[in-house]
Order: sequence, then C-alpha cells, then structure tokens
Amino acid sequence: MPSRITAYEKKRKRNQRIGLIGSIVLLIFVMAWFGWSQVRPAAERQQTDEVFKKALQERDRKTFQELVYLNNKPLQMADSNRLMDWFLADPQRLDQAVAEITSDQKNYPHKTKKTAKQDLFALKKQAGRFWYDTYILHLNKQTLEVTSDTEGTEISIEDTPAGNLNQEKPLTIERFPGEYEVSARVEANGKTGRASKTVQLGDQKTTTIAFQLAEQVAPDQKEQYGIDIEKLLEAEVKARTGKTVEQMTDYLGRSQKEMEQTFGPPSTRVANKTTYDGFEVTYDKQEVQSLLIDLNKTPSELEAVAGKPESKAKESVGTVWKYPANFFEELLGWLNIKSEKRVIERSGKMWLELR
Repeated sequence: MPSRITAYEKKRKRNQRIGLIGSIVLLIFVMAWFGWSQVRPAAERQQTDEVFKKALQERDRKTFQELVYLNNKPLQMADSNRLMDWFLADPQRLDQAVAEITSDQKNYPHKTKKTAKQDLFALKKQAGRFWYDTYILHLNKQTLEVTSDTEGTEISIEDTPAGNLNQEKPLTIERFPGEYEVSARVEANGKTGRASKTVQLGDQKTTTIAFQLAEQVAPDQKEQYGIDIEKLLEAEVKARTGKTVEQMTDYLGRSQKEMEQTFGPPSTRVANKTTYDGFEVTYDKQEVQSLLIDLNKTPSELEAVAGKPESKAKESVGTVWKYPANFFEELLGWLNIKSEKRVIERSGKMWLELR
C-alpha cells in the first residue's frame, strides 16, 4: 500500500524549493552586483584612453589625479587643474592625446614611435583587480628650443630664469606639457630689449620660438658709426691734403693765389677747376668755391662703414649720397656753419665735398 505523504512533509518540501529558488536568486543578484560594482570598473579601468577622456570631460579631478603622474608622483591639485584646463582648451589636443594613449596601450610595452607627432605620456602597467591590468600615465617632458638674433639674451619661463642664449645654437629647455609664458631680455648699447611669447608645450615633440630683439637694442647711428667714420674721413683727408677737414674748410672763400701758395701749382687746370694729387678745387671769381677730396674708398667700402644713404641724386659733380641732415653734425661734430659737406660718388670712387 503506497505511503501517504503527510501535509507536513508537503509543506516542508515546498519550503525547501522556495528556499532553493531564493538562494539561487540571491546568488544571481550577488554575482550581478559583484560584476557591476567590482568587475565592471576593473574592466573599464583597463581602457585607459576612455578613462582619461571621461575624467577630463566630466572634470573628475580625483580620477585624473590617480591616472596621471608627474615626476613619478600623483598630480597635485594645482597641476591637475592646470593640465585639465590645457587639454580641454583645444579639442584637437584632447583627441590627439587620447589617440596616443590608445596606440601606446595597444603596442605596450613598446614605446611611441619616433615618427609620432606627440609624446606626452609614458605608460606603465600596474597590477589591476581580478584579471585586468591598469595603466598609469607618466607625463614626459617636452622640448622647447629658443633662439634670438641678439647674443646674451636672457630667457625666463613663467618669470623663472631658464638660461642665456648665444647665436651659435638654440637654448634647449625641457618642461612638462602645458602653456607657458616665455620671456626674453637683453641689454646692449645702453638699451634694454624685451619680448614675450606664449607657447604650448606638447602639441609637437619639439616647440621652437625665435625672438627678434636686435632692433630694440640697435646702437644709435652716432654710437655705431661715428668714431669709424670720423677716423676714416679725417685720415683720408689728411692723407690727400696734409691737413684736417677743419683746416681745409678754412680755405673756402680764399683766393686762388692763397690756395696755390699753400699747395703749389695744380697738376691740371680746366676752366675754373684745378686738380691736385688727391683733391680738386673749383673757383668762382678767383675764390675757392668748393673742394672735392678723394676718400680712397669704393662705394661698397664706404657703405660698410657709413651705412646706406637715405637716397642718391645725380648732379654735375657726380652722384650725391644723401644722409640725414644731422649726419655730419651728430656723427662727426662737424657743424655746417662754415661749409656744407656732402659725400659724392664719381667714377667708382667716393669723395668728400666741402662747399
């Protein structure tokens, strides 16, 4: 006779089934929670490029500081804010950084290829949670090359001295990625030249800037040329005539007789002009009207010393090189009271005219 199942046993078995189902549901729930709260973040953390991008877009400083290292240490708050602002300032910059991280992680442990446009980070693998790895982004220093057209230029970055320049090679400076204010200062010829530029280190592997300060500290014309011109003109006038420029100026307005008593008879005489060895004399009514003294210089030689004239004008005496009105006064201290002084080009030679 079949055994009878009591009501109690039925109830007990039903409760066991309910308990088993509940346990299975609870286990599934725990596993789902564990996967969602523990495994999923570990898996996501392995996607370094996405973590980096999301941290920036959401301005998640905590994650950004945990991910990016400077000098082998997590970022400080000030550095974190500065870098986050820098990456977010240019969408293309952020895209390029993400692309670099993606490529570096894909090729890990190989380094970024030399042909890559950027080299912002060095990836370092760390043991992650479960079977996933994590990566830390160590910032690489970027190269800045600075040149100047003036030797001795002092370079500062963010008001901190960074070095002095010579004209043979650029000044090479290394700094971590970011925006920097680079300033240049030089003193020469009693003047101070200054300039500053804002640079973005990290957009390229090497950033170059050039400062143009020469014009700011260029010597005044008097300081640059005065002594050389005065020596040159005085020496050549003395060599041709045996007298100084001032002494020769004193002969203007004197009689032809006095002139020839001093210098003797000329080698040639044509109309109102006489020629001596090294200079010429033009008379007007038997009085000295002008003197033309050979400077023993070619146009290019004189230009190298005196600089280029403002303009040139052809006259009967030759081509007049026109310098500023104060050229002879400020440079040489020759006041055009007794005479007017002009530089003349004639027959491939340079002359000083006194008239």
